[in-house]
Parts: sequence; C-alpha cells; structure tokens
Amino acid sequence: METKHLFRLFLTPSALAHALLGFVGGLLLLSLTSQPAAFTRPALSGLLGASTLSAPNTARPLAVLASGRVPLQEAIDSVRHLAGQPGLLLEGGLQTGDAAARAGGVYFLESVSPTRGEDFFTVDARTGEVIEATFRGRLAPTDTATHLTPADAEAQAAVFARATFWGFDGLGLVDQATRTGDTGLVYTFKWSQVTADSHAELPVSVSVAVQGHTGQVVWYLSQRDPVQVSTQPAVAESQAVATARAWLRPRDERWNLDQPAAVRLQVLYDDDSQQRLMWSVRFTARNEHGPRASIRLLIDAQTGQLVQW
Repeated sequence: METKHLFRLFLTPSALAHALLGFVGGLLLLSLTSQPAAFTRPALSGLLGASTLSAPNTARPLAVLASGRVPLQEAIDSVRHLAGQPGLLLEGGLQTGDAAARAGGVYFLESVSPTRGEDFFTVDARTGEVIEATFRGRLAPTDTATHLTPADAEAQAAVFARATFWGFDGLGLVDQATRTGDTGLVYTFKWSQVTADSHAELPVSVSVAVQGHTGQVVWYLSQRDPVQVSTQPAVAESQAVATARAWLRPRDERWNLDQPAAVRLQVLYDDDSQQRLMWSVRFTARNEHGPRASIRLLIDAQTGQLVQW
C-alpha cells in the first residue's frame, strides 16, 4: 500500500536517496540563474501553498525525445514546476541500469537548502516526468491551521494530480487513507486505470498525500507501465478471501475475519520485479486502538497461491 511506503519515506531516506549518494562525486549544483528549458508544465505554486483550491489545470502530453533522454536541466525544471518553487536549489544526476528500472534511466535529485536532502525527487529521463516527490520539509510544525476535511483533501489532491499527471481524467479513485503523524493528519489518495471487464487496477496510477493542517502536498508518486500479464483472474474473489482467511485464522486472532474491509484485483510487482495479477485482501483489527489497524494479504489471481502478508 502506498501509505506504508509514504511514511517510511518521511522517516528515513528512501532507496532512491541512498542510490543518489553513490553519485556524490558527480553531483551538479544548479544555481537560481539556470536557464529554463523549453519543456513546460503548469505552475503549481497555488496548489501547494494554499488551503483553497485553484482552478484545475491539465498536464501536458508526454513525449520521448529523438535522443531518448531529456537533459538534466529539463528534469530540474520539471521538479521546480511540480514543487511550485522556480528557485528551488537541486543537485543530483542520472542513473541507468537495473536500479533505474527504465530504459532511459532516471534522474535522482535532492534539495540543497535549507537542509540538504530533506526533499528528494525521481524524474523519468525519457520524458522529464516526475515519478516521485517527497517533501519531508513540509511536515515540520507550523502555525498555519487549515484543518482540511477528508473531502477537501481529496479535492485538493485531485487538482494537483490533474495538473501534474497526463491522463489523470482516465483514472478512478481506488484507495484513500488517513494517518496521524506528529504534525497532524495526512490524507493519501490513489487513482488508477481500471479495466472495464475484470475491474483490475493497472500499473498506470498516481498517488498524492496532503498534509491536513496546511493543505500542502507532501508526497507524490506516479506509475506509467505497460501491462505485461493477463487481467482476467482464474481464481474467484471468494476463493481468494477464503485462502486469506484460512491462513490468518490459526495464526493471529487480532483480525476481524467475518468480512474483509476491502478486496481489490491489482497488477502488482513481486520481489523479482515481475508483474502478477493479485487479489489484495485486507482485514481490520478487532481492537481499533491497537498498534496496527489492518493487515493485507496478496493472493495470486491465477494460481491461488498466498504471495505476501
């Protein structure tokens, strides 16, 4: 679940940040006077800093250059547009190979000021699209008190996603969650492309987290991968739920197994980075005030095998 990934990123640097450290010798510090690239995206400063909604914009179509890779400056400008900070100081470089998981590689960038590496970003080197943005600096305590409702937070996140992710209007809301942190509530939303027949969630998605007391976007994650597996399950939903329930019942009594809180059919990646069609089955805890509110089990939708818990 993206929220689990989200809070791990807020507390410690992600694998992307660690990968960036390996390029310390080649880091390039960009000044405020850098020339803007021809690649442009909608300015998002009003979306990020205000508690009220700005007029919706639509992200521009993506294109791969004939050279197969955008220049570093264009990747930096993409992050600056997404952050709504034209003068954002960034450093970083290109990574290619297996770790990049993309044919053209990815740019790893991190903020320089006021705290080096506090905010970090990943940009697709083929298109200049920001894949991930983590704004840990925006989680610091503040005197601002917006206190968004869940509905307002969803609307704010949708405005941002529409202005950032090309093709957003073809996605549907598939997940939402609320977490309580040291600085208040954080709302997380995920929109995904869904098949019309099996309703499987495809690896074309965008997730946005909004800080409840400031209205600022604190995390963004996009995915735009071709589907490589069948989206028609051989295992019925009821069978997947029964498998999950049978595995949990003798092992852990913390969960309410009478009715799953959610069952979703998703194209996900396994530990070998291979796509698999899986049933995601989630049960909530019997004690709402316990240390863990829910548990999710993944069942292979073609074989019925328990994959992860």
